[in-house]
Amino acid sequence: MKLLSENSVVSTLNSSPSGDNTKFLSNSHSLWKRFENYKKNPPLGLEVDGKIVSIIFCTYNRDEYVNLYEIVTTQGNEGKGYASLLWREFIRYSCLEKKCKRLKLSCTPSSLTWHIRNGLVFWGVDPTGSLRSDQRIFQTVQEQKDYRDACVKHPIIGIPSPKVCKKLALETIEGHKFSQKKLEEVNTAIAKAGSFWLRNALFQK
Repeated sequence: MKLLSENSVVSTLNSSPSGDNTKFLSNSHSLWKRFENYKKNPPLGLEVDGKIVSIIFCTYNRDEYVNLYEIVTTQGNEGKGYASLLWREFIRYSCLEKKCKRLKLSCTPSSLTWHIRNGLVFWGVDPTGSLRSDQRIFQTVQEQKDYRDACVKHPIIGIPSPKVCKKLALETIEGHKFSQKKLEEVNTAIAKAGSFWLRNALFQK
């Protein structure tokens, strides 16, 4: 894993064939450039045979949070396990080098299965219909899974801070006013999350 400059990402974009992953990468690059994040929070990349094959866009905050915005496998390199390899390096780096204690991200319905494999739990739905995760972060995927399983048995273990809980509780699915199609997608994702959907624990006293 290596830190990537803006030029490295642009070069990767320019050499990538068109497709959904290239579009995701382009959107992430535009976001990072617009908010001037390349200097403050350079993306993390996995390189194979001299080429960048997967990229994570994230920010590291003073409150010991790492906020994951996007993890993208470059077009044509899907299905080779590169994102999973980068994820393992990412959580280790976040814990050991950045001293992070918690991870926050919004998981699109299409990436839900992948994130479940990596040990995440979910508390709510954001305005785009993605499932919100806010939890402790560990050095290894196995530790993350062990923690996730403990949260399922005793949700109080994983409940975020009162401030975060209040925000999550106020963000209702009904309040987002999704279209019928989007609502069906969200409910399908929640059903797929199964026991890892812990929203009800936010309201337990």
